[in-house]
Amino acid sequence: MVPGMIGATETRLRELLVPAVTDVREDTLASVEMTLLAAGEEAARALGIQFEGGPDVTVVVTDPTRRLGHVNLRSSGHYNTLFFDNRGWEGNFFANIRLAGEESIAMFNRIDDAYVALHEVFLRSDRQFLFWGVGASAVSCSLEIEGIGHGMVVGDDALISGGVWLRNYDMHAMHDLRSGARIGRPPLDTVLERHVWLGQDALLLSCERIGMGSIIGARSVVKGVVPAHVVAAGTPARVLREGVSWGRHPYGMTGKERISIGLPELPEY
Repeated sequence: MVPGMIGATETRLRELLVPAVTDVREDTLASVEMTLLAAGEEAARALGIQFEGGPDVTVVVTDPTRRLGHVNLRSSGHYNTLFFDNRGWEGNFFANIRLAGEESIAMFNRIDDAYVALHEVFLRSDRQFLFWGVGASAVSCSLEIEGIGHGMVVGDDALISGGVWLRNYDMHAMHDLRSGARIGRPPLDTVLERHVWLGQDALLLSCERIGMGSIIGARSVVKGVVPAHVVAAGTPARVLREGVSWGRHPYGMTGKERISIGLPELPEY
């Protein structure tokens, strides 16, 4: 799909990047010209990457003349890759990225005029992936990925509010003291489908999937699967209302937003 991506990751992303998640496909990138840079070289610094040390990271961009924003990058392992489809970027992008393992990749697709602030992006293990969809925005959030071969997918046009944490695991193992059995779920892949809205201070722990167009209430704790077109909230989160979605404009959804989540177009608000 992009230079530097290992075969196992490419196979997994082909499985996850379905139309309910994104319009990005392998063939949409096949004809795009890409430039490869080392994160520590001057050309990468000119794009806004501050490489703070460790084994070098390969940076792949689609426009080597267009500034990315402000990216603070630390690396502990070898053969890691950052991909930025920065054609037409007009927004603001801020990210602190740590890559602790090897052969991992973080893909940031076209953000257009969105605001993206990622307080912490931490890929802890080997052969991990992060996919950021077209037009997805974040007021301020943190993402932490654990488990060899696991990753996280943020679909097109997602909206992540301030103070949100996404973790694909339960942080620490819990054990039954009598049997010694491990309690809790191992790391998994987390997928936000397109046009999902995560409210202020939401916490996603071992969350497998949030369906397209759904809304997660402020300060909710989410695990497992949330279906499409619902409002879910609470600790733990539960479905409060079905057959709903949201619009970025305070007065309603646009026709484009409705079509993106599989609904018929209606007159504009």
